[in-house]
Amino acid sequence: MENGVPPELRGHRTLAAVVFTDGVSFSARMSVAEEQTLELIHRDLKLMSDLCGRFEGHVLKSTGDGLLMYFTSALAAVTCAIAIQKALAEAAEGLSPQDMLTHRIGIHLGDVFFSEDDVMGNGVNIAARLQTLAVPGGICLSQTVYDVVKTSIPLTATYLGPRELKNITEAVPVYQILLTPLAGSLPQNSLPTGAKSRQDYRDRQILLNKVKNYWIKGVLETSLHDKALIELGLEERLNAVDRPWGLEWESPEVDRQPLPLGTRILDQFKSLGAGRTLLILGDPGSGKTTTLLELTRDLIATAEQDFYHLIPVVFNLSSWAGGKQAIADWLVQELYTKYQVSKEIGRDLITHQNLLLMLDGLDEVNSANREACVNALNQFHQDFGQTEIVICCRIKDYESLNTRLRFQGAIYLQPLNFQQIQTYLEGVGDSLAPLRHALNQDTQLQQLAQSPLILNIMAIAYRGMPLNALPQPNSSDAHQHLFNTYIDRMFQRKLSSPSYSKSQAMTWLIWLAKRMSSESQTVFLIERMQPQWLPNRWTTLLYKIAILGAYFILCGSILQYFLSGKKLLLCLLIGAGLYWSIFGLKSIQPLESLKWSWKRAKIYLPAGLIGGPIFGIFIKLIYELIANPLHWQIFTAASIDFSKDIILRGLVFGLSLGVLLGLIRGWTGPGIDQITIPNQSIRQSAKNSLIFGIMGISVMSPAAMSIGWNPLFWGSFGLIFGMAAGGGEACLKHLILRIMLYTQGYIPWNYARFLDWATERIFLQRVGGGYIFIHRLLLEHFASLNFPSTKK
Repeated sequence: MENGVPPELRGHRTLAAVVFTDGVSFSARMSVAEEQTLELIHRDLKLMSDLCGRFEGHVLKSTGDGLLMYFTSALAAVTCAIAIQKALAEAAEGLSPQDMLTHRIGIHLGDVFFSEDDVMGNGVNIAARLQTLAVPGGICLSQTVYDVVKTSIPLTATYLGPRELKNITEAVPVYQILLTPLAGSLPQNSLPTGAKSRQDYRDRQILLNKVKNYWIKGVLETSLHDKALIELGLEERLNAVDRPWGLEWESPEVDRQPLPLGTRILDQFKSLGAGRTLLILGDPGSGKTTTLLELTRDLIATAEQDFYHLIPVVFNLSSWAGGKQAIADWLVQELYTKYQVSKEIGRDLITHQNLLLMLDGLDEVNSANREACVNALNQFHQDFGQTEIVICCRIKDYESLNTRLRFQGAIYLQPLNFQQIQTYLEGVGDSLAPLRHALNQDTQLQQLAQSPLILNIMAIAYRGMPLNALPQPNSSDAHQHLFNTYIDRMFQRKLSSPSYSKSQAMTWLIWLAKRMSSESQTVFLIERMQPQWLPNRWTTLLYKIAILGAYFILCGSILQYFLSGKKLLLCLLIGAGLYWSIFGLKSIQPLESLKWSWKRAKIYLPAGLIGGPIFGIFIKLIYELIANPLHWQIFTAASIDFSKDIILRGLVFGLSLGVLLGLIRGWTGPGIDQITIPNQSIRQSAKNSLIFGIMGISVMSPAAMSIGWNPLFWGSFGLIFGMAAGGGEACLKHLILRIMLYTQGYIPWNYARFLDWATERIFLQRVGGGYIFIHRLLLEHFASLNFPSTKK
């Protein structure tokens, strides 16, 4: 097969099936391993060229990482493209990821002109644009090609709708072919080039899976929008049409340029190029979070197949602490808290700019800190320019700021117009006829219904209600009436789950909303409740007293078998001081998983071997000076021998504690935990505390025996220290905090069961092991309510 324009076609115009291929992440691979990547692309291009010849096609030219091919038959072009992707997939089965590339293919049938050494025309341009829409290992066809081959080739094609292609005047209807098994998918037991270890690849997949399960399956696919469809029995109808809101692209030339109907956020985001940054603006309930999550879903699909694609991760800016906290530090903490990513791995992900940040809720940042947050985001973007970012914000809150985000683009989600509202309600049926009538007369209600979220809530709350039960025309409390009615409707749902009185449930939901609002939290994790959630300083003081009291009771019950009187009290007081200095009383930090790390062990074991003996001697001398002051008053040979014995015991005691600390820290290596059950971190911490307690006995008891000391005495110290350091202290704090909140009536005893109950009634949604209110507007409504008078 000869390459280049065939002589008989030069200078002629003809109808041609044009095939355009492109190597996925070719530039990124070149920056990592240039020579190897060139060898791989030459290998794949040769395979494509050979197959092109077998199907009577011509390779017109190479684009470096792809081919431009010409066929006289659309059927031959599609058959060849399928053969290419299958051949590449089969070849990949015997290769490690570092020895494979994935490719996209676009095909169009159109009029082209052949010059002496090139081919030009819309047919070529469209084929080139189509390949950018294909997923790695996939093929995108224009409608023209699909109509020709659909009855001749047994293929499964997905209609992507009309797409706006760059420099193409009219939208092109597009179909996608995705071969099964997915061509170019990475083997689960292999490691791509550039990864430090097999564990890096596994950690990436775990994080992607967490984001997908938490936010796409847990929130997007079970959102209030979908819940409303199920309530109304209209799931198929509304899922088959575009989202009921429009998009507008903001640019310096045109303040608001409407985008064509059906435009995808993904396409707009891709058009921004490398280092993309996008701001999504809209009114409350306009669909900002839904839009963000839809974009996240599409980006995850690409990242799952392309190791070099950035990892899209969803965060909520509401938890940004303000002040001088850098966004990079905040992200590390959020990865640790919300996704159970160790801080070491989190810092590595941020430093190497491996994340695509999907940041929701700029408007949820405390108003006093919002301006500083924008400045911090701009600084982060300047410091980490290759990190791509998408941010959502309510438009009024954003417009009130003096500082603007230095981003590449912004979109505005338009409110629904009256015709869209009426069309939606007419499709529901007669059950909402009174609401349709009220909307015709009530401008206040019309304004509320412009939000897709509020319209869905109206459809649930006011279904089947008579006109006189709806808000009075142009009532100032229409918003309040709507949410109260919605809450009443949700309480009336007959489900098989445990039953709670409305007064109880309202108390617990109001308290949760108030605390989440005051603490600027969006995702609630039971195990992450902190002492500052207590209502006042007196209960906080009581909490601290309770912790120290529990410490004295638990430790005293063990040490009383070996010490008595003032020695026991002195030992407990010294231990309390150490406990306070090491663990503190202001925060609860569960220890969620055990993973051995030689790197950590090499750091902490030497430190323990050096610092432990010093610490042991110091503590032993202080103890003896206070407990046995007479031994130090007279300088005699006996006292010298006694001092040597004390120093030896302090030395060995401290050394064994240092070894124990090194082992404990070695078992808390970096990793990404797979937490999916509410309060799983506390339960895991309890298990870990037992493991470390046994480890403490195993280290301290033999150390005591080596100097002829009581092994049970030192073993008890090892047990207490190991259990505390292994997560026991977090379990104790959490238990006391839960008891105090329960006795004051703010939470139920079985908190997870109640939160699941609230989820079934569409007040909350599950996000991994945590919970969020179905929308910020509902959280704000609950937070604005007063507690029922029956609260304990």
